[in-house]
Amino acid sequence: MSISTPRLVVIDCETTGVGQHDRIVEIAALTLDPQTWEPMDEYDTLINPERDVGPVGVHGITASMVEAAPTFPEVAAALTHRLHGAILIAHNLPFDTRMLGYEFKRLGVAFNVGSGLCTFRATGEKLVAACYRFGIALNVQHRALADARATAALAREVLAGDEIDPRPATLGDVSQLLNVRTLRRESSDARISELARVVSLTHYPCADEVLLQYLDALDWALDDCHIDDQERAAIEDLASTLGISAEQRHQAHRSYLSSIIAAAERDGIVTETENQLIRKIAEVLGIVDVIVPQVTQLPAASSLRNGMRVCFTGNAVVEGASVSRSSLEETAALIGMQPVGSVTKRGCDLLVAADSSSQSGKARKAREYGIPMMTVEDFLNEAGKDVV
Repeated sequence: MSISTPRLVVIDCETTGVGQHDRIVEIAALTLDPQTWEPMDEYDTLINPERDVGPVGVHGITASMVEAAPTFPEVAAALTHRLHGAILIAHNLPFDTRMLGYEFKRLGVAFNVGSGLCTFRATGEKLVAACYRFGIALNVQHRALADARATAALAREVLAGDEIDPRPATLGDVSQLLNVRTLRRESSDARISELARVVSLTHYPCADEVLLQYLDALDWALDDCHIDDQERAAIEDLASTLGISAEQRHQAHRSYLSSIIAAAERDGIVTETENQLIRKIAEVLGIVDVIVPQVTQLPAASSLRNGMRVCFTGNAVVEGASVSRSSLEETAALIGMQPVGSVTKRGCDLLVAADSSSQSGKARKAREYGIPMMTVEDFLNEAGKDVV
């Protein structure tokens, strides 16, 4: 295939659902060499959807995993930098580009997908089945980076020889400066700690390629919130090679940490996890004169009691099994509690959430009104005891 653009980009999105009001919770964008179709660059991040995370049983992403993740507006410039002028490839391209379109539309940014290439259309099979047929490894699915890597390998098998002249995607201007703050998860483990693989890049314009090279290297060095001696030496050597001064590095690191703090404080709640994260990143970067926000003290959930009005939020998974809201409400009724459908100041005594870090509308109201919250797992454990 003759391609004039210098880039092919494979995309994959994990979302809260499939509607126009749903949000992206994880995205991967893999840039391929247009001649060899081999990967040249990988970008992936969890995204804080600023709402409930949706079907945890499908994508494995919990609210606590995204509480310190960037929002879509914070990654929009980084994505635009990769997608604009590139031919987009995906397994079910219409779905991924539709969800991206919804996100960019919220920002008032025009997004034209071009024609792109779709491996689903080319194979007529689900990704797992197509990968199996072509001998492509896909040990896990519904992980944006793993799915995108598999799609890239599949594209080399089924699309690279086609006589197609696809049109590249175009995007309008994104007002934000490049803020490539990311939070990744291991593609093979949905249970990864929310402290792991957190990186935070700072506000630099896309044109500053020198600083971007340094920040990209720092990104990967900090993917486990740790920089060993070998990584530190490599980072320092790169900074020297690129001509980046010690003062520029220091300012970049401070902005990096400020970005993490801003993310932690975004919802008005600083959790123990976020507090530990900030302290760890500050320690790794050697920044000692930083004010770490204190953990927000929330009302503790007392023991369940007869007549207590309880509301449920989120899609819960306990020990690998989905737990429906109707079954939770039935459990509550059986032990003498009163299920309610909404969180109000005087009409709700307890909110039971799929995840204690939930950012659903109900969870936000509960925090605002000082209504105690409890996880589904804790609720079920308490429900098995005698209710007073």
